[in-house]
Amino acid sequence: MKRSLVVVVVGLALAASAQKTRAAPGTWVWWEAENPRATNFPDQNPFQPPDPRGAATLSGGRWIGANDPGKALFLEYDVTVDQDAPYQFYARKFWSHGPFRWRFDDQPWRTSGRDVALLDSVVLKKFVEANWVQLGGVSLKRGKHTLRIELLESKGASAFDCFLLTSVGFVPRGKLKPGEKVGVAPDGWFPFEPDLDPFGVSPLDLRWMNEKRAGDGGFIKVKGESFIHEKTGQPVRFWAVNAGPDVLKYDQAGLDRLARFLAKFGVNMLRFHGPLWKDEDVGSIDPTKLDRLHALTAALKSQGIYLEISDYFPAWLQPKDGPGFEGFDGARHPFGLSFFSRSFQQMQKRWWRTLLQAPNPYTGQSLAQDPTLAFVEIVNEDSLLFWTFVPYRSIPAPQMQTLEKLFGDWLQKKNGSLAATFVRWGGARIVGDDETTGRAGFMPLWEIVGRRDARAQDTATFLANLQRTYFDDMRRYLKQELSFKGSVAGSNWITADARILGPLDKWSNAGCDFIDRHGYFGGPHQGDRATYMISKGDRYDDALALRFESEKPGEVSFNLPLMDLAYNGKPSTVSEINWTPPNRYRADMPVLTAAYGALQGSDAFFFFAGGENNWAQQIGKFMVTDPVAMGQFPAAALMFRQGLVKTADAVVHLEVDLASLLALDGLPLAAPVNLDPLRAKGILPTKASAAQAWGGGGNGKSIDPLAFLAGRVEVNIAETSGGASRMTDLSRLIDRRAKTVRSATGELLWDWGRGVATIDAPAAQGATGLLRQAGAIKLGEITIAAENEYGSVLLVALDGAPLARSGKMLLQVMSEENNTGWSAPGRGLRSIVAVGGAPLVVKKLGGRITFRRSDGPSLKVNALDFNGYPIRSLSLTAARELKLLPETFYYVIQK
Repeated sequence: MKRSLVVVVVGLALAASAQKTRAAPGTWVWWEAENPRATNFPDQNPFQPPDPRGAATLSGGRWIGANDPGKALFLEYDVTVDQDAPYQFYARKFWSHGPFRWRFDDQPWRTSGRDVALLDSVVLKKFVEANWVQLGGVSLKRGKHTLRIELLESKGASAFDCFLLTSVGFVPRGKLKPGEKVGVAPDGWFPFEPDLDPFGVSPLDLRWMNEKRAGDGGFIKVKGESFIHEKTGQPVRFWAVNAGPDVLKYDQAGLDRLARFLAKFGVNMLRFHGPLWKDEDVGSIDPTKLDRLHALTAALKSQGIYLEISDYFPAWLQPKDGPGFEGFDGARHPFGLSFFSRSFQQMQKRWWRTLLQAPNPYTGQSLAQDPTLAFVEIVNEDSLLFWTFVPYRSIPAPQMQTLEKLFGDWLQKKNGSLAATFVRWGGARIVGDDETTGRAGFMPLWEIVGRRDARAQDTATFLANLQRTYFDDMRRYLKQELSFKGSVAGSNWITADARILGPLDKWSNAGCDFIDRHGYFGGPHQGDRATYMISKGDRYDDALALRFESEKPGEVSFNLPLMDLAYNGKPSTVSEINWTPPNRYRADMPVLTAAYGALQGSDAFFFFAGGENNWAQQIGKFMVTDPVAMGQFPAAALMFRQGLVKTADAVVHLEVDLASLLALDGLPLAAPVNLDPLRAKGILPTKASAAQAWGGGGNGKSIDPLAFLAGRVEVNIAETSGGASRMTDLSRLIDRRAKTVRSATGELLWDWGRGVATIDAPAAQGATGLLRQAGAIKLGEITIAAENEYGSVLLVALDGAPLARSGKMLLQVMSEENNTGWSAPGRGLRSIVAVGGAPLVVKKLGGRITFRRSDGPSLKVNALDFNGYPIRSLSLTAARELKLLPETFYYVIQK
């Protein structure tokens, strides 16, 4: 995935009192855009709100704007500041705003383009949004100044609502002025409106988990099933986030804040996922984008955060017919092209040469020399064994003829001639079969899996080998010719059949350093734009992963993103994971991911997506910086990265020879298939087939998919047979009558009947799911009695010691979140009446935690605010109970 991240909200009437345009000395100055001292903007603004509700979203109820005025427009204002100071300048403006320049008095002009980062989002009406943008710093002396703004285009939409100069931190919250908060929420909920984090001393700050600078321990290398630091040999796991191309719009201060924000919450890697080529020339890297990537690298490095680069996804391109893209019409994406097009491969290599060898002015090293760049990804979400490979539909005729010729050449080497091949295959000829030109056609994927005859076997073998050759060659180029010393992944996609084609796809990736995949979970969500945003009128239902609920109401699917099938003794990563909204049941995601990732020996999880440098203010389709996700990172990251939950030995180890896979015998176990909504919708229609089912092929044997929740599940694909498969007696761990799975380590219990999972390890204990109906949950050192119907409670040792004697512990609790004003009445598949907007609200927390420690009454408890700063001292009762506060996520408990 992939996409630009879009948040759609409905603006709310926020109860903010009127403010004067002059502030107290040394703080901020605010003024209305619609009251300039001089302007040539037209009197009528075509973007004025259509009703009082829309007007209530704007500061002062109005703004100034124009649409295609046919001339360059300007604005001038008198602005008075109370003291000499450096200020940050902000504007609230129309989101799709053309470039403009600005200056105070006779200072140099500064330009703001369309690529400026949008800091919040409020919708007035369809396609009309107001957003805050940060325009930069300016030094002003006490007194009156003149601000002049000049639009640099005479066409297009433009509108300004208000402006702000501030010498202190500012959290954009729509029309609210600095320091103002909504402060109200529906009954049973509280508003989530954190202050801007000053990054002071905080017991929640996990910056100490990272190196002083990324790469201090050397490049990230592979040793067996783990990643290690090259210099120290110490193994490392990655708790990570994704960031799209919008992250490159931050200035250096914004990038530094992003890195510090992530490090505080336990993140030690960021995956940059976006195109870096020029918009007008796909063959060349954009120097401006590269400069911002270099600046991002420097910011991450300073906070001990590593970088992965994912710079190519076919969905980012819709090429037109031309050199290298013969036959494309500007409507199709080039899925599959990189696997066989030599010209495209050469273009990719040119990208990588520029990216890896250009000096980084912010670090003094090229990316190839800088161990901050830990991972590179060759191609995102693509495979010739997926449904997007539809000859002559997804791939145009000129490209298919090239691919068919490669297939024909391969078959002649294998069978002596194409004529002999066609005789061996028997049956009717298909499109592409042409002995005179040496070409062989491709049967549809559903036929490969459904027939599994000689032609199907040859086709699958050729496609798998073609992918293997591509990945191996690109890895060699990166590592040998460009001297990249980090680790390389091929792709991260699924196939048209998890049992038969899935292992062939993974084998094609196995020449790279580690195996990557993606996984998403959510309930049904229907609507014109439901694949990438949440809109009024959409239909949706909630789904609880703990009960294996799925996108199909009433259906149970033992198939979740955190189920990690390891291949060939290599590290295993999930570079995109999320429980996508709308779904009330998201609070179990970080806890389950950390606990079961540790159990299975997974090496990295990258939550999609988290490129914001502050907390989110409303729910979007793909979000991380919200309470239920990033708000639970601290305890989850500690548990995963520090191994507070044991990694199990393999409960299933499959040895399979490559020949049997090429014969389409498949595996007796299917890897989880968890499409994100955008890709699920984007699959081209094909003939339905039983082979499309995740468990619809193979040799007839089957291994319980719940094995993933018991321990490590691994496959070794060998060029020659000889290894022995082995499997634990899973009946000891999986009780389908009771609907429970206990981990082989004895530390985890998944109860899908009750919708609860528990963690009971020496240094990490807790529960997540339908907590209230579970009653008192007794664990080794604590008993949880939750009042919330659904949520998470997790206690971890901050010093790594067993909880029975730990000197410092973190208790983390979470419930549900929503937008203010959200409305979707009813149950089951229902319509969204109102999406709502900022601020996020969280369901009030309640319950009691009882400690068994003999020194319980003497333990000191500090309740922390949303940013992790102490706000209240508490004590356990004589019965060693801690009563949870209704609006507190974090407690530090220490001797």
